[in-house]
Amino acid sequence: MAAWAETEIVLAADLGSGIDDPRASAPDLLRRALAALPERARAGGRVAARMDAGYFAGQAARAAHDEHIFFAIGAKRIAPLWRLLDGIGEGGWHDAIEMDGAQVAVADYRPDWWPANTTLLIRRVRLDPGQVSADLRSRRRRTLHPGQHVLPITGLAGADAIYGYSFILTNLDVSSPDKAAAAEHWYRHRTTIENIFRDSKHGAALRHLPSGYPEVNTAWMWGALLAASMAAWLHQLTAATRGEEVLEGHGTRGGKAMIATLRRRLIAIPARLVRHAGTLILRLPPGHGLLAEVLARLRALPAMP
Repeated sequence: MAAWAETEIVLAADLGSGIDDPRASAPDLLRRALAALPERARAGGRVAARMDAGYFAGQAARAAHDEHIFFAIGAKRIAPLWRLLDGIGEGGWHDAIEMDGAQVAVADYRPDWWPANTTLLIRRVRLDPGQVSADLRSRRRRTLHPGQHVLPITGLAGADAIYGYSFILTNLDVSSPDKAAAAEHWYRHRTTIENIFRDSKHGAALRHLPSGYPEVNTAWMWGALLAASMAAWLHQLTAATRGEEVLEGHGTRGGKAMIATLRRRLIAIPARLVRHAGTLILRLPPGHGLLAEVLARLRALPAMP
């Protein structure tokens, strides 16, 4: 799925089998998402795509390059990347933004068939032995350097330092420590798309697909994603923007309510329609002033040309 991050609106999506490799369809998904993006949003060349390591492939990077947009793609922890760490001195690491114990560095690395302006951005996070599971399959354990990955907890306790590493391939400007830290901070927030997944599953019945036919399930998927997008539209119509911040509305998660919250606080509200002095009045129960506030903002919107 591809979404407009600032508004959390779904732009393009595919329904896979659960075992499909998403890298094969990533270029087409990216192109469809860009085609759905308003022209004004693409103006100025500020569009950038961020993808996790499941899309670690040159095809996605080249598609972004061909569309003249920036990209940042998580890289799998492969042997060439681990070897690069030996060439980065302590002076090459700089503090990350809003992440305790984290540092970022830049290395000259570009896989074959990736755009020529690709650069490797590395983040390391210092860990305590107590933060690392003894299970070699655990997610955090797999971020450790191969020399520490197989160590027991007692061996980790005796190490000088324990770091978890993440690798990002990008064509963003990371020519200075401040720019590198800003690029990593921006990429780290790619996980906001999980809010759309969660909202679609728990608020719009995407947890269970109803049919054995892919066509039926695809229609069901789009119904759920449309519900999530309508919730985002409601926030855009009724919320205020401040500078370059994400649009904020009513709710509890980053200022945005989930579908279930909107349904409870804004849609499924009992009311009485009464006539007073020749005027129809919708009387809401006590404690349900949110609907009146939202309706007032909707009425204040400028008329369409």
